[in-house]
Amino acid sequence: MTPGALPFGVYILAREPDWRAAQALGYWHTSALESEGFIHAASHEQVPAVFARRFNDVSHVFLLKLDEASLIDFLRWDAHPKTGELYPHIYCAVPLASVERVIVWPAN
Repeated sequence: MTPGALPFGVYILAREPDWRAAQALGYWHTSALESEGFIHAASHEQVPAVFARRFNDVSHVFLLKLDEASLIDFLRWDAHPKTGELYPHIYCAVPLASVERVIVWPAN
């Protein structure tokens, strides 16, 4: 799947061990939620750059496409402190019921 082919929406980029742990727990939770107060996410347009910048140590990630409506009270678009670009942040653990689709990125 190419960047332009990603469905419109908000995604969490997950390393395989972290995705497996979330499946065992029933929700997505990261240390950032504890230390920063939110879980980092990306828009469909931001996925390629976030992958290149933050996940260059792995061959692929799992994109967790989120059901934004189910997270409406916890999803906020915040400006990056250096660039001003808006990024989606989730201010709660994400129940797996809020994951609409899982996509391997980049597709092999």
